[in-house]
Amino acid sequence: MGSSDILSEKTKQMVQVSYSYKNREFFQLEDSIMNQIAESGKRMLFALLEPIHDVLITENGKIKICLDERPNIELEGFSAPVKHQIECTLRGEEYEN
Repeated sequence: MGSSDILSEKTKQMVQVSYSYKNREFFQLEDSIMNQIAESGKRMLFALLEPIHDVLITENGKIKICLDERPNIELEGFSAPVKHQIECTLRGEEYEN
């Protein structure tokens, strides 16, 4: 396994997809269509964040995709500058130091 494979694995562990309903959280979705949507969302998120991959792998944060009545993305455990950079990237804005 090359170093790029290890880095990719770390990035994959960083993104977590969950479904919450009435304050309960599920990590394995029973509906296969929901699973397909969740996996597609993860792939798109990886593609969006690829330009800042080198910054992300230095952090110990998690990106949590919540699929419920009001879908959102939560950033947990990232430093403030990296969190801001992720938010700018996801909104399609230029990041300024």
